[in-house]
This record gives sequence, C-alpha cells and structure tokens, in this order.
Amino acid sequence: MEQFLLDNAARHQMLVQRFKPPRQKTQSKSEASPSNITVATRIRPISDEELLSGQVVAVFPRLDSSGVVDLHELRRVVRGFPPLNSSSFQPGRVFSADDKTDTIYEDVVHSLIPWAWDGNVGTLFAYGQTGSGKTFTVRGLEQLVARSIFDGELEGERNVYVAMFELAGNSAYDLLNSRAPFSILEDHLGTTQLVGIQEFSVRSTAELLALSEKANELRQSAPTVKNDGSSRSHAICRIRIERPSHESAEGGILYLIDLAGSEAARDIFSHSTERLKETREINMSLSVLKDCIRGVADMEKRNPSKKAYIPFRQSTLTKVLKHLFDPSESRQCRTTVVACINPSFLDTGASKNTMRYAEMLCKS
Repeated sequence: MEQFLLDNAARHQMLVQRFKPPRQKTQSKSEASPSNITVATRIRPISDEELLSGQVVAVFPRLDSSGVVDLHELRRVVRGFPPLNSSSFQPGRVFSADDKTDTIYEDVVHSLIPWAWDGNVGTLFAYGQTGSGKTFTVRGLEQLVARSIFDGELEGERNVYVAMFELAGNSAYDLLNSRAPFSILEDHLGTTQLVGIQEFSVRSTAELLALSEKANELRQSAPTVKNDGSSRSHAICRIRIERPSHESAEGGILYLIDLAGSEAARDIFSHSTERLKETREINMSLSVLKDCIRGVADMEKRNPSKKAYIPFRQSTLTKVLKHLFDPSESRQCRTTVVACINPSFLDTGASKNTMRYAEMLCKS
C-alpha cells in the first residue's frame, strides 16, 4: 500500500487541489467540550526527509477558523485511476504547522497554572501516533510552564516539588533516581500513592528545567519505522504546589504527560518479539485511557445517582490518573488534551484515529 501511495503522489496532490470542501456544521456552544476538559489538535510540519522520500501532505486545517480539518487518502481500485476519499473532522482547537508552541501554551495550557496554584489538579497530556511530535510539544510546553510558575505573576507564596517518572507496561521507574523502580498503590483512603519515588524541591525555572533534562536523558527510547528515537514509555512530570501557610490544605498538582506513541501494523512489522510485547502494552494502556475518558463522559450524561463503571484500575497509567476517573474523587480537576498529527499521506489511518478520538472528546 505504501508503494502504491508513493507511485500516485502526483495524482493525490492534483485531486487535493481540486477538492471543494462541503459546508460543515460547526459545533454550537452546547456541543463544545465540557468546561473541565480542553481539546486541541496540533498538525506538525512535514519533514524534509519525508518530502525527499516522495511523501505529500494529506491533512489540511481549513482557513475559515471553523476548526474543521480535512484529511485526504487515495483508495486503491482494481481498474481505473484511484479516487480520492476525503474525511472532515472537528477535533477541538486546531493548530496548524505554522503555529508555535507558545501559541498552544497561551491558548489551551496556561490556564492550568493558576488552577493548580490555587490547590486544584490540572492535567496535560499529548496523544498521537509515534513520530507525530508529542515529545517535542510536551517538552516545549514544560519549559513555558516552568517559567510561568516562577515568573512572579502568581499571587501568594508556595513551595514547589517535582517528581518525574516513566510507566512501561505495569512497571514504574523514577527518572530522577537512575530509573529506580517504585510502586503505585492506593492507601486506605483510596488515594493513589507513589511509594518510593524521590521528590525534589525547586525554587526556580532553571532548577525545574535541569531536572527535566536529566529525566529525559534516562527515558526509555528505541528506533521505530517512524522515529529513530521513539519514546517507548509514558513519561510523567508531577509538579506539586504546597501552601506553606495552610499545612492542612491539600496542595495543587499539575501533571504533564507525554504518552508513548500508538503504532499501526505497518510500523511494527519488523519488531522483535520483545518489542511486539512492548507495543501491545503501550496500545493496551492507551485503549484503557480512551475507555476511561469515554466512561467519564457517559457518566456525566446519565442520572448522577446511577453508578458508572470506569476501568481506571486496568492500567498503571490510569491508576496514576485516578483523580480524573474515579466517581468518588472529590478534587476539582481540569484537563487539556493535545492530539498530535503526522500530516503525511502514508499515515492517514493513524491520523484519522487520533482525530476521531479528539472529536469524541469534544462531543462527549
């Protein structure tokens, strides 16, 4: 299929140029994502390497500020010229290849900082296919978060503590303690505890970013078809914000999560047995995450008195994110999801799945 697409790249471009987008119903205010979750989609630029190999762009945000993204793919037929199949999505706030990380931060992430500063829980995670720019996006946002925490514009005095760790399958490793393993357990009150992890007090942007750099160097990675240094684990930065004058009050928490990339069948064709097992674990944990988010959305639509089953205990990732999914959780939470998209016409299957996921979150 890949060779078929490369052989017909010129036809793909010609048909895309002729494409006339249909009128798309935009979301009304009542159809937009709920106030506690913000959904954004970032389409990364196509790389020079991809262009040199004959790949072309297949994902196009519309220029009318409607938030609609058109995706084009050629359909293989037995006879005649391959036709163009086009799909349209509304995957939240859309950022094109020309938008900088600073723009994404100001639009959909910055509000999480004062929210956590005031004692609540904020969560950011980037989701998408391997090679779609998740780590680049999260690391850029992490730098901006660090600056905002220590730039002096937030009111009041706080103590800031940082822990950074990775989840690989059912195992958890402390990235600020030479990847030492630790346990994720629930205490007698049902609160998730990171047992054995090291937490560091930070007093400046430079200190926080130095810890981030140290953690990134220890993160598990391996070459894939899509990326020579693909992240093979979920990396989590937890920033805990404590009020020194209110010892009894719960501190705010900010989670910055770079999810491992989902992989399609063609991406894992040449994997070893060990890598296939690793990929299954990654895809399974991402599937549980989807089920949990969908479960929360369904619960909000039902009668609040009826119990809903949300399978957050089925993966280590969702155990850590228990605050988002447990119906009995009392803490106020806000979440920002950044869905990252590879624009190449060789990756339309994965891009469609990512945008469907983002669209589902918006309509929940």
